[in-house]
This record gives sequence, structure tokens and C-alpha cells, in this order.
Amino acid sequence: MDNTEFAQHITEHQRNLFGYIYSLLGNDASSWDVLQETNMVLWRKQEQFQAGSNFKAWAFTVARFQVMAFIRDRKRSPLDVLTPELLERFAEDAGDAALEYEPRLHALKECRKELTAKSLRLLDLHYRDRMPLEMVGKATGLSANGVKQALFRARRALHVCIENKTPGFQ
Repeated sequence: MDNTEFAQHITEHQRNLFGYIYSLLGNDASSWDVLQETNMVLWRKQEQFQAGSNFKAWAFTVARFQVMAFIRDRKRSPLDVLTPELLERFAEDAGDAALEYEPRLHALKECRKELTAKSLRLLDLHYRDRMPLEMVGKATGLSANGVKQALFRARRALHVCIENKTPGFQ
């Protein structure tokens, strides 16, 4: 695998890696630091990755070890109860959950394509850009209540679509 293809794998999985790391640390700043360390380790160890195997699973393993190193290296406070054993347990659960939700994430991407441009814009302004309802309303010419109702309809449409695309998922 060449460097460009490997870099694409890393880039494609950034959001999942951050979510995994954050689920283990619960701290935004520390999670970003560990993600950057994980990226550097992935790059240094790219020759160890077997092309055609599951990149995400391999990257999650590297991330888990980086989280463990982070916890080991930081000074322990009296209130710090996250032991390596507890972290290992959380890591197993978080990794399983991340892989389990992959079909739903794929369905979400597909279902977003079925929404109107207006609905997508409202969702992006409110959830991606973290704009309050009033500001979304000003940006779109809707009242705050109108934004709230439109977001409800868009979320409901996404929910129904995802349920239809992932039958049997609990």
C-alpha cells in the first residue's frame, strides 16, 4: 500500500478514532492529543498493516494502546480511578459498539442524500455548526419554533430511513 492510500485510510477514520478515544477518556482536549499521537504511530507503523485487512480494527487497537500510554504517563491524581484494567474493559465495549453501529452510520450517510436541501441546511447549521435555534431561524428566515418543527421532521425522516435500511438492528 502506498503512502497516499494509507493517508486516505487514516483520514477516512478520523471521526471514528476520535469517538473511540473520547469514549475511553471522556476529555475533549486529551482525546485530541491522543488522536494525534495515534495518527503518528499509525504512520510510523504503516508497514505492519496488512493490505486488505480491517484498517479500522487495527487503528482502534493502536488507539487503545495510545490511550493506555497516555494514562500511564500522566500524573495520577487522587480522584483518578481509571486503571489499565478498567480501561481495557471500556476499550472492548467501545470497540464492539463502534463496529456494531457501522451499518447505521452508513445508512445515515445514505439517508441524508434523501433529505431536501432545506432540511440538510437546517440540520447542518444546528448540529454541525452548533447554532442555536434562533440563529438558525435568522439564517433561514424561519421562526425558532419553525426551525424546531422542521428539525423534528428531518430527524424523524432520518430515523425512519435508517430503520428501513438496517432492519433487525436493536
